[in-house]
Amino acid sequence: MKKIVFSIVAVFFLGVNCFAQNEGKFRSLKESIAKNDAATQDAKKAAAIKTWLDRGKLFQDAYNVNVGFIRAGMSTTEAKLFFKNPRQVLTSEEGGNVLETYEYSQVKLNFEDGSLRTWEETQTVVDNPLGEAVNAYKKATSLDDKGKNTKKINDSYRVITNDLEGRFFNEYYLYKYKDAYQTALERVEVSKLMGVTDTLYYYLAGFVAMEQSKIDSSMWQPAIDNFEKAVSLGYRETGDNKGQIYDLLFNSYMGINQPEKALSYAQTGFEKYPNFEQLMYDLINFYLVREENEQALAYLEQAVAKDPKNPVLLFAQGRVLDQLGEKDKSLAAYDAAIAADPTYFDAYFNKAVVFYNEAIRIMEEANNAKTNAEFDAKKDIADQEFMKAVPLLEKSLEMKPNDVATMETLRILYLRMRVKYPELEAKYNDMVKKIEDLQK
Repeated sequence: MKKIVFSIVAVFFLGVNCFAQNEGKFRSLKESIAKNDAATQDAKKAAAIKTWLDRGKLFQDAYNVNVGFIRAGMSTTEAKLFFKNPRQVLTSEEGGNVLETYEYSQVKLNFEDGSLRTWEETQTVVDNPLGEAVNAYKKATSLDDKGKNTKKINDSYRVITNDLEGRFFNEYYLYKYKDAYQTALERVEVSKLMGVTDTLYYYLAGFVAMEQSKIDSSMWQPAIDNFEKAVSLGYRETGDNKGQIYDLLFNSYMGINQPEKALSYAQTGFEKYPNFEQLMYDLINFYLVREENEQALAYLEQAVAKDPKNPVLLFAQGRVLDQLGEKDKSLAAYDAAIAADPTYFDAYFNKAVVFYNEAIRIMEEANNAKTNAEFDAKKDIADQEFMKAVPLLEKSLEMKPNDVATMETLRILYLRMRVKYPELEAKYNDMVKKIEDLQK
């Protein structure tokens, strides 16, 4: 939904805020980093572990100069406590939620209903400070033959992984999926440096890559690669999400048009996690699209057994049974769908189609009859089937008064049956007029 901006609060001048104080820190850090840059170019200093440990700390400080006191979920009151009053507050409304942006000299804080959701840095000391910090610590490790600084470096890595986690979710909520993808990969690499296999962030890298693939199809493959890596390393979801990664792999492979590979993941996931219903729906839809009805029916029966009053499942079951020639079972499924949802247009319409098609089939038999008596008998049966469709279609038209397919089918039936049932003559004329008016 488009944001509706309704006010801009006047600029504040009272109080010296944290970001105003940071302007001095900015200059100091830039100067310190410049000195450290020079030290790394000096052979003697570059060989000293301290040079690189100091460098790592400088870049960590550069990252935290803006966001060190920020945490998702903090209130506007906390923000003012830490940072004093912002330069201005932009207030808007979206989807019934009140959005506020607190603008400071180096960062914007975005609140939703009084709780911090995202932030955006507008001025930084250096680009990619966390990446630079990691590179510095890697260099320090390479110089630390005896491992005296291993604990210290790993402690720094742990802090960096926490910072990367915060950055990842901030980018995610800002819909910067490509940035979030890179951050997830950075988190994975830092974890490796500590000897930890971070399967969660392989999964999250795949997830945000998949989100990005909606506008950039080249991201389907990175999504697949990271999901598969997570699975191969033993990633496990918990609670109601058990099996979701197989659903995501199914959709990712469908995204690159590899249906057989997609199917294999859906089947494997369903075998491992039969209670994760989305995998069952993936399999149902897969077979429905390919019109492999017997396979679709097998999974539909399982789905209906778990959710016997789900009108969508019952309708799908009715449609598949109809295509398999199981007329009575199909009608029973449509009846069950209607009982579950009396306003379900498609169930009424498709049930009418079952009767209509059955009437056509019987008329074909009548046309092949060898005697007039046999023809008349079969025609009477066909007419009964046609008439069973009429009230169902009329009910459908009540729900969707301008549905062309319903009107055309009723027009044909009224025309066909009006001689035998004269009361349909007026209905036929009305339907013709309605169709003509709709086409004008």
